[in-house]
Amino acid sequence: MIESVAFAIAVLGAVLLLILFTRIRAVDAELKLKKHRSKDTALADLLNYAAMIDDGVIVCKNGSFMAAWLYKGDDNASSTDEQREMVSFRINQALAGLGSGWMVHVDAVRRPAPNYSDRGHSNFPDPLSAAIEEERRQLFESLGTMYEGYFVLTLTWFPTAPCPAQVYRTHVR
Repeated sequence: MIESVAFAIAVLGAVLLLILFTRIRAVDAELKLKKHRSKDTALADLLNYAAMIDDGVIVCKNGSFMAAWLYKGDDNASSTDEQREMVSFRINQALAGLGSGWMVHVDAVRRPAPNYSDRGHSNFPDPLSAAIEEERRQLFESLGTMYEGYFVLTLTWFPTAPCPAQVYRTHVR
């Protein structure tokens, strides 16, 4: 008799555990976010960035490495053709030795320049210097919004895949 009661309790416990397990699975299936996620391509799917591995160095999903720098140079709008050609020549010389697998992006960014300094910050010892400064101030303020520019240079390196013969020589001896 005691054995049959113990067996019945064991079977009842197993049934209750099975019911609990199936209920937990049903609730978990209802709460899964996969069914609520859009199947459309999202922004994160379109971007190539994977992780930032060092200060200013990004590893991309395709195995490439990317780094970017900000720099300020002469204003291109006020530079002569010869000055722009010289800058282009220097950049070409710097990049010529990189080899294959490199990609260069140069973005020109313009932002509003800060306003002319307040009159209270100007300190000129004589009236002539103060008059020249006031004329400069009036000219600057009459031009409206002024802009200053800077550049962002981004280098991307994609390691070239070794040919099968190189892989064979390296790994099979």
